[in-house]
Amino acid sequence: MKDGVESLGRIRAQGIVLLLVMFVVGVLAGVALERVRIARNAPSGARPFGMGQPWAEGHLPMMFRELDLTADQRERIATILLQSRPRTERILQEMLPRLRAVTDSVRDEVRAVLTVEQAARLDSLMVRMRPRGPMHQGRPGRRGPPAPER
Repeated sequence: MKDGVESLGRIRAQGIVLLLVMFVVGVLAGVALERVRIARNAPSGARPFGMGQPWAEGHLPMMFRELDLTADQRERIATILLQSRPRTERILQEMLPRLRAVTDSVRDEVRAVLTVEQAARLDSLMVRMRPRGPMHQGRPGRRGPPAPER
């Protein structure tokens, strides 16, 4: 009997860990995708740190404004940010499909551990927790095949 209880505890712990990993991966993917969307759709001055060209006009992101930079420092930092932009965007575009694949794979693994009822509850929780907005409209929550009966 003791082995059965320990086994259930391990399974529950593994499920929680997988759920947390899935959540973290989803958050990271959402943040990355949102940055790309904003960078593509926002006017130049409204783009987030590292994703636009407002620095060409001498305007740096807020965190740099609090450093009391000299004009020379502002100009040099703006140049660094502008020059690094293509490289960071290229990496982001390369990694997003892989990140999505990992997220989907983890979600499928977690669903395989759950009962049908638990999978349904997970689906409803994911719908409630899913980031909202235009960035996420084209990517509905995957339901996947039903979890096996337990």
